[in-house]
Amino acid sequence: MRVYIIIWVILSMGFRAVAQDKLLVAGSGNPHILLVDKQTGKVEWKHALEKGEECNTVALTRKGEVLYSYKRGAKLVTWDHQVVWDYPAPDKTELQSATLLRDGGVLLGLCGNPARFIELDKNGKEVNEVVLDLEVEKPHNQFRQVFQLRNKNYLIPVMTRQKVLEVTRKGKVVAEHQIEGKAFSSLELKDGNLLLPCGDGHYYMVIDRRTGEELKRMNANDIPGVSLLFVGQILQLKNQNLLICNWYGHTKDVTVDEPQLIEIDKEGKVVWSLHDKENVGKISAACYLKDFRLPDLK
Repeated sequence: MRVYIIIWVILSMGFRAVAQDKLLVAGSGNPHILLVDKQTGKVEWKHALEKGEECNTVALTRKGEVLYSYKRGAKLVTWDHQVVWDYPAPDKTELQSATLLRDGGVLLGLCGNPARFIELDKNGKEVNEVVLDLEVEKPHNQFRQVFQLRNKNYLIPVMTRQKVLEVTRKGKVVAEHQIEGKAFSSLELKDGNLLLPCGDGHYYMVIDRRTGEELKRMNANDIPGVSLLFVGQILQLKNQNLLICNWYGHTKDVTVDEPQLIEIDKEGKVVWSLHDKENVGKISAACYLKDFRLPDLK
């Protein structure tokens, strides 16, 4: 009897995918949000965007729902594509950033005059708003990804002004750093300093959180074997490796062919990459899912 049970368990595992590291990815110019198995590179799930939508942030909530911005708004959807809520952007604004708050809520970043940063609770209800004049006339040139820091302040990389602003939940600017580059996103490191991916500058850098001094820079060809194109979001994994979104939407030279995702170790060496433009497409945003199994959608 025990032998039959063991055989049944083995067969059951064959019918249900084993939990593996996955990547939820999206990017401006990509018509889908996709779930990719890291080990095989296989696309396991797609969520189609509507015509004209532009996704530059994507995340998975604690409840297991997919959060994303689409320029004209932000949505929370289930794995079977049901819309939990849809937050439309007002006219003459762009909703370019929808990221998770530390309490499980959502931070929306609306480019406009003025810009607005709105906190939603777990049910999609507005609980806080900051209104800020970023002194950039065209909404599209203001920012892309905005995150909440560990101290609950917001970090806003203002692209055209080449500045990084730290702003409290009450709207007070407590730090302002002039940088050399149009930062697409940010990453708060364990030591509190800030890693800034600088888009079409083809590099990322680390600045001192207190002074804004540049501490480190990785240029286009500093990583052996690959080149950095438009440097989108960068994630830090549990093993301290960096996962770099290498967006190719502004690449003019058709001979340039680089991976869309690059994982490097502490020494700056490539330990993994994803290179599949045919099935995956452009990637500027990613969410890393450790030991994840796609829910049964039947």
